[in-house]
Amino acid sequence: MLVPVIDISALFEDDPEGWEVVEDKLYEAHTTVGFSILTGHGIPPRMMNDVFAASARFYALPLEQKLAYRYGANLRGYLPLNTSTLIRSTLGSARKPNHSESFIVLDELDEGLREQWARSAVGGHQVWPRDAKFEIAVRRYRAAMSRVAHAVVRCFSCMLGLQHDGLDRYFARPNPILRLLHYPALPNREADQFGSAPHTDYGCFTFIAQDNVGGLQIKAADGSWFDVPTIEHALVLNTGQIMEAWSDGLFTATPHRVLNHREQSRYSIGFFYDCELNTRVMPLTSMPEPRCDCTPQPKTYGEHLETMLRANYSFTN
Repeated sequence: MLVPVIDISALFEDDPEGWEVVEDKLYEAHTTVGFSILTGHGIPPRMMNDVFAASARFYALPLEQKLAYRYGANLRGYLPLNTSTLIRSTLGSARKPNHSESFIVLDELDEGLREQWARSAVGGHQVWPRDAKFEIAVRRYRAAMSRVAHAVVRCFSCMLGLQHDGLDRYFARPNPILRLLHYPALPNREADQFGSAPHTDYGCFTFIAQDNVGGLQIKAADGSWFDVPTIEHALVLNTGQIMEAWSDGLFTATPHRVLNHREQSRYSIGFFYDCELNTRVMPLTSMPEPRCDCTPQPKTYGEHLETMLRANYSFTN
């Protein structure tokens, strides 16, 4: 079982034939494997390198300095090592916390959503390390990744039989989450210990930039696990639970995990590009017009996300 490598450069060009080729390849990948590796995405290598460098600088700080940016009532900032456990997962509860640390960056909520979601995991305001280069590198990367994600959303819209802009209304106020991850070396890893325990992603699309250490694995239909190749400056794309629900199971949310290397630290940059918080989670064929800023009904993306985050992280006031 292989993860296909797909050049998506045609999505950014006036190239209808090239677009169809990319669409066909992404369709095949995400209705079978649920993962693909994207090249030709247009993110400058230096921009990606700057984020990796900023991440490495942050994680090299003494723990007491990193704890100054620890998340509290909202999931923004630093998550220390071994503080997240996948208690609620589609694959069952993990026995041990993830042997990883991360720094989470969220958008400031749109004014129309701020009051409604203020006390949620995605509410509050972003904290930033004192390293000015960190914020600059992260903001630039997030802006560039949003452009890539928008193009991919439009391609998936066509795969669902909609117009190019058929999904745009659900991403008018997207919920992008950027997560800088560090997986320390684990020389004596136990069988039930992971950098990230087996899971499927909660949202729509996940884009992962990874270093060359490896460790990301996908679960095959027969229950075996296989490695996702590392390609410098490429992006690993996988579809999450919302896309699976929207497509009525057409696009798969594939189980995956991360194993810590025995000798080397692993760094990755996760960019989760998700729909507006009040979007209903149901097959698109039965979705109404996107809802306004009124009180959400059950099974909105925001409620789904809140449930999963509250189950797996310990928030403080």
